[in-house]
Amino acid sequence: MPKFKYYIVYGNGKDWENYEAFNEAFKKFGEVLKKYNMELVLYGSPFGTTEGLVYVMKGNIEDYTSIFGNKDYEDANPIEGGQRTNMVLKP
Repeated sequence: MPKFKYYIVYGNGKDWENYEAFNEAFKKFGEVLKKYNMELVLYGSPFGTTEGLVYVMKGNIEDYTSIFGNKDYEDANPIEGGQRTNMVLKP
């Protein structure tokens, strides 16, 4: 049976002073995700969307849903508004 494996998250990012601060924010975010058995696969700026930021997480659906409502996740999440997620099934 196919299972959700990847989560493509779009949204409007926080304001960072420079590229180093941007990368540091994602490094910290990746560390927080590991606490919930999730992996930050990639991040960047998408083309052809109204959102200015995208990242991809990998993990099972139970771990994905466990991150919501946790202060450390909410504080580290680089997206501050307009978040939406596409979930990808893996056979």
